[in-house]
Amino acid sequence: MNDVERASKQGISRRTVAKAMAWSAPAIAVAATVPVAAASCVQTTSFDDLRPGTRPSTLTFLPSQVTATVTRRRKNGQVGYGASGEVARTTTNPAWSYIEMQMSGRVDRNDWVELTFHLSEPVEGLSFIIHDIDKSNWIDTAYVSPAGFTASRGSNITGAGTSSNPFQPIAWGDTPINEGAGRVRVTWPGTVQTVTVRYVAGQNSSSNQHIGIGDLSYEACLPRTKSSAASPQARSLMPSGRLAIDANAAVPEPSQTEAQTDS
Repeated sequence: MNDVERASKQGISRRTVAKAMAWSAPAIAVAATVPVAAASCVQTTSFDDLRPGTRPSTLTFLPSQVTATVTRRRKNGQVGYGASGEVARTTTNPAWSYIEMQMSGRVDRNDWVELTFHLSEPVEGLSFIIHDIDKSNWIDTAYVSPAGFTASRGSNITGAGTSSNPFQPIAWGDTPINEGAGRVRVTWPGTVQTVTVRYVAGQNSSSNQHIGIGDLSYEACLPRTKSSAASPQARSLMPSGRLAIDANAAVPEPSQTEAQTDS
């Protein structure tokens, strides 16, 4: 059972979660890797040891030294980033962490914000979860690039995750972030180096709507730079890694750290 599944017993919605904030310069934080069979060599991070309220600009997978820079964009100056790119933590027991994507202030239909993860080298099997896609006074929609990914959708999610057919909720309602109905896992079976998630408003809204990105993972044994040099047996013995953030990760201003709600 992973962090999300354990948390699903709590039934607490992300829409009412207030995030704990850190005001001092963040120390290097390390997220524990979920244990897996050695033969799979899948490195999975839950962000659980990253400091809530920080906005990491660089993620490092240890001991591989593969890094990922995190950048954000928005459609225009009207829509606010809110907490996009920041680490947030649920109030479930046990609690778990994720990366925010949010649109704040005035939000019109088709406004968007996006996060891009650019890895320092190509990897295979890159995967993550988009959490809490739902609709009430807002409509969450999202799509990812590049093409070539597979999608495992929750029961309340439809769409192919493309710009013409984005992931979106089926039924109306504010589903808890820790339930599986409103999430989708995307995975690139092949090699990829840069991925982008665009979060799009499905209707006009004055609320602070948001979703979350969690459980970033990849096939650590099979990056392109190593697969040709090591045998499958040797690759299966490579140590599993952990995710760390750089010590210079920015801390948000106090104005950006209010409790986030959609309604």
